[in-house]
Amino acid sequence: MSVATSESSVSAQPLTWSFIDRRTGETVEYTCMQGCTLDHTHEIGNRVFREDVWCWVYAEPLSLPVNSNGAPEELRVLDTLIKVEPWSPKVAERLPFAVIELVDDHYIDGLDPDGLETVINTLAGRLKQMRATHRQLVEVREEYRRRVSNQHD
Repeated sequence: MSVATSESSVSAQPLTWSFIDRRTGETVEYTCMQGCTLDHTHEIGNRVFREDVWCWVYAEPLSLPVNSNGAPEELRVLDTLIKVEPWSPKVAERLPFAVIELVDDHYIDGLDPDGLETVINTLAGRLKQMRATHRQLVEVREEYRRRVSNQHD
């Protein structure tokens, strides 16, 4: 399925559409989650399994050059989306939940608002630590340059 990225798809009223349940042959009307950015054109009016119908709000992806095998490779990092699976066998997924893709295909899944806040707070703490490391790196590099420069004089 493709992702719609236009602003109008996020701000527009939720799309109401129908599909044919592959098991029962029943026509099922469905209204997307507010802000759904998923393209449902392959499902609308077609025969699909109910559990294959879901919605999500997908944010713009972020990638960074990650070195996992000796050479940097652009990988998606910290992608976050809101998803709902109205016919999921997992009752918790029938309400909107968050999914965080830490790095390509490595997820923290099924986050309710409290769980997402916990992850955000954990990452905020790590960001604070990273800023302290940045300050320390600037100081260490400056001291190192002075020392190396004095050795060559």
